Amino acid sequence: MADFLRLSAGTWLSVRSVHHFDFSPDQSGESNLIITLLEQDDEVVERVCAQQGIPASAATIGARFQWQGNHKKGPADERYGAVLVDLPGEHPGHGRLVRDVGYVEATPVISAYRFNTDGLLTIDTIYDRNTGTERCWFINEDVRVRVGTVQLMDGPNLISYATETRCTPLEELEELRRAAQQRC
Repeated sequence: MADFLRLSAGTWLSVRSVHHFDFSPDQSGESNLIITLLEQDDEVVERVCAQQGIPASAATIGARFQWQGNHKKGPADERYGAVLVDLPGEHPGHGRLVRDVGYVEATPVISAYRFNTDGLLTIDTIYDRNTGTERCWFINEDVRVRVGTVQLMDGPNLISYATETRCTPLEELEELRRAAQQRC
């Protein structure tokens, strides 16, 4: 999981399609997904672990996930994000993720995860009234895919699909522009 999160760090253009099985408003669209790594001794990692009564020493790494409109300037709004912390399991490629805010229900939650041999990550979360499954994998280091389902007690509620493309920082683009101009 630590390697997966390190590869995920950065800003991504997320293009998402959501199909609801009821009459909920459409959530399809584009946004920026900003992923920032947090070290084991970060106070935020310690706070998230403490919410669940887990010692921070059991964690290996954390990450802050923030969503922001892709045309919005300035820092991301803290209300549109979550922090997750990796708690590796006894078996390689298995573990738990502690989140300060769940994706489906806005409460602290612990999810189980596992990696397939091909690198596909599956995260299963059981909430009070719902269950969620998300699968995520890399096409290459600059393109990720996520597929998710949310199921209520009486059947599926929504299915989502997102393609996420890494955004190159402006400093790197400027450096590439200068290098290209020097070659001309």
